[in-house]
Amino acid sequence: MTENSARYGWESDFPTFEKSGAGEIRKQLEAFIPDASHQQIAAWDQSIPQLQYEVAEILERTVAATRYETVLEYELPMESRRTDVIFLISGALVVIELKGKARPSRADIDQAAAYGRDLRCYHRDCADIPVHVVLLPTRSSGYGGEVSGVHIMGPDVLDDFITQTDRPTVATPIPASSFLAADAYRPLPTLVQAARELMRSGSIRAIHRARAATEPA
Repeated sequence: MTENSARYGWESDFPTFEKSGAGEIRKQLEAFIPDASHQQIAAWDQSIPQLQYEVAEILERTVAATRYETVLEYELPMESRRTDVIFLISGALVVIELKGKARPSRADIDQAAAYGRDLRCYHRDCADIPVHVVLLPTRSSGYGGEVSGVHIMGPDVLDDFITQTDRPTVATPIPASSFLAADAYRPLPTLVQAARELMRSGSIRAIHRARAATEPA
């Protein structure tokens, strides 16, 4: 990471992610989140190998997947929330929320939906491409359906979902350098933030899209 990039725990192309040791990836995530709980570390230990297996399946099925990118623990700039997993695939983005359970709760669905909504509304690279939201209970299997725009599924069918939603003949993946640029995500400022920005610089930050305040979570 540089001063001109957003904060995140891991970023690499699919081949690098698939071949890296799960322990190596976890150590990098621990360095990024030094106060991670034992539960969080255990969740990484469970989910990273599952994700690597699914990425390997995608690489076997899709030639273009060698250019796809994995971003773990992406921190929404100017916020304290972090997405678990983001896949930058051909002509689309997939944001994945992991839960170490068999069945998700309504709160889990709402959390995942909010990530998708905010990326669509505030990230410049997501304005004109599909943003697919996946809620992945790591102890489940199969496709559980779509609720409030959130696709619920087990790890075993993630590769099928990705290969069905990517568009290699239509567009290339968003470059990670563009997606992770510090100025790529611009949420609505609070009244206090807006006043401070106006006093300091005489202007208020540009907002990529401002409809999230009126969209349901």
